[in-house]
Amino acid sequence: MSAIFLKILNMSAAASWVAAAVLLLRCCLKRAPKWANVLLWGFVAVRLLLPFSIESMLSLLPRTEVIRPAVTNMPVQTAAAPAIGTTAAAASGAAASPLSIWTILAWVWLAGAAVLLLYGAVSSLCLHRRVREAVRLRGNIYQSERIDSPFVLGTICPKIYLPYHMDSCGWQYVIAHEQAHLRRGDHLWKPLGFLLLTIHWFNPLMWLSYVLLCRDIELACDEKVIQDLECGQRADYMQALVSCSVNRRRIAACPLAFGEIGVKERVKSVMNYKKPTLWVTLLAAALCVVLAGCFLTDPADSKTEEPADAAVSSTEPASDPTDTTPEQILPNAAPAQPAAPSESEQAPEQPTESEATKDMLAAAEADKQKLDAAISKAILDYHADIAQDGQIHVESHVILQKDGFGAEKITVYLLVLQEAYSVDGETLTEESGSYVPTAITFAVSASGEYTLEEYWEPSDGSYSDDIRAKFPADAADEALNDQAYIDDLKAACDQKALEARSAAAN
Repeated sequence: MSAIFLKILNMSAAASWVAAAVLLLRCCLKRAPKWANVLLWGFVAVRLLLPFSIESMLSLLPRTEVIRPAVTNMPVQTAAAPAIGTTAAAASGAAASPLSIWTILAWVWLAGAAVLLLYGAVSSLCLHRRVREAVRLRGNIYQSERIDSPFVLGTICPKIYLPYHMDSCGWQYVIAHEQAHLRRGDHLWKPLGFLLLTIHWFNPLMWLSYVLLCRDIELACDEKVIQDLECGQRADYMQALVSCSVNRRRIAACPLAFGEIGVKERVKSVMNYKKPTLWVTLLAAALCVVLAGCFLTDPADSKTEEPADAAVSSTEPASDPTDTTPEQILPNAAPAQPAAPSESEQAPEQPTESEATKDMLAAAEADKQKLDAAISKAILDYHADIAQDGQIHVESHVILQKDGFGAEKITVYLLVLQEAYSVDGETLTEESGSYVPTAITFAVSASGEYTLEEYWEPSDGSYSDDIRAKFPADAADEALNDQAYIDDLKAACDQKALEARSAAAN
């Protein structure tokens, strides 16, 4: 459940950028055809619906960090420096489990969505009961004495309902308006918009977007009807709007009501209507195309460095030389390599060891530390913008699998936790960070130096799919079931931050 909720969060975050762009463009397209505004809201819906997107150099979306349940971005949680150096078990006992917090939030989200769905279903059911005794006028047009305003109801077989008290002189305009809704498919788009709102109810921008979508749908239909009317007929149309106006402030999933949404704004729009010129229409269409290219695509996630002399040298700070097996997951852990046994550990029956074996083990350990230093440098460089001036930036990682391509290239699949800490006297406070499955590819020189070629992270909207496509099967399973590693990686980051603060103080 928490994985689904996190995916919804990421999709909603990406759609928020599109919604913000649409709000800005609406201010610039006041003289454009109203259908352009409705089309722009369609782009927001596409971003909310699709769990994946195409990468493009045109994308204006920021490369945001993927939200993960193990990431803690809580500046209010401060701790004195000695407390940061405590064990992972103590740290995990001092705070609530991140997984349990995200699970609780997921259930809250699901409950909110269920309430909204229930509200929409009950509202629709009540409305159907009110018009079940409506009298057919002609075709799909009905009259009912239990309604106050004309509307369209139904998705598969939509019907137009008119109130009995309505003046027959205004019928032609009302019916023309409602038929315009049907031709445009608005009886399908509005319920879809409400369904997306129930899924993303926690996002205030989605509520604003839905309200404005409903208004833009009505304005577009008004424009469709009045574009061929004479001035006198437009006055009659405005009169019909006013006479059918209903004071309703609740969010509605349905129906498409003639006089319930933004009547004052619609009357002004009818009064001031001027047919858009060709160049304005073309400009609006071009802006829609540009918006689609810039906000329906994702920026490339990988960073590629040009081959240069800046290969990571053996002078980089190495990890703790007491690295253990992956099951123990120490900071900067790599797959276990045979370690040279100490004198105290050598069995009595093996008092000596060949110099060749010792050299091989020493070379393997040196190469392991060199690769580990290259990984650490790549992570900190890639996320360098996360730490502000004066903050301590550290990382810890665990290697899930390594794939070597001959002797010239290697790809490492790992889980990366990187965090930034602020320093206030003796207190370190975690400010930001991320916990993300990552794939790093290095070119390996003849002398054994590592040069970064690609740094890869999954996209926000297609997190699981990207990992399955990039990682080997076993490594992908571990990457998606990452709670086994987070406590030790978090403790390692805290310890590194403590050591960095002590080093800076000295």
